[in-house]
Amino acid sequence: MKKAVILLAAAFMLAACNNADKSESVSDSDKKPAAAESQETAGSESADDQVGLEEGLKADSTVIEYEDIAKGEVPANTKVAFKGTVFAIEDGQYGLKNVVTDSSEEVLWVDDIRLGERTEIPEGTSVTVYGSYTDTDEDGVPKVRAVFIDMN
Repeated sequence: MKKAVILLAAAFMLAACNNADKSESVSDSDKKPAAAESQETAGSESADDQVGLEEGLKADSTVIEYEDIAKGEVPANTKVAFKGTVFAIEDGQYGLKNVVTDSSEEVLWVDDIRLGERTEIPEGTSVTVYGSYTDTDEDGVPKVRAVFIDMN
């Protein structure tokens, strides 16, 4: 344990010495603010990471129907894709139905935890929700945590 601490301390001291040498050799006009530099690299990496994450989640998702949930065929914490139409919006949740004019109680509630660009989704919009099925709420209504929502 002592060796690890000594090696870590030595690495920090060497890193500090190297940074001091570099900063002296760079002129003031060539310096870029560290915050701006980190934002530039973080912005490009996060956009690429975002696309990769979205494609990966969508590829790993299983398309489900309401009947699958009602029969208990979808285990909790399963990556799912669900197509429906928004019929209600309440407290950051979207109510989805396959057929909005249907009077049945086949409703799926979606917790909106979207990553990326957030746009409001008006009622009557057909969407595909990608996320995880979280089971049912206290009233027995199925819920999905939406990571991505595509408007169809």
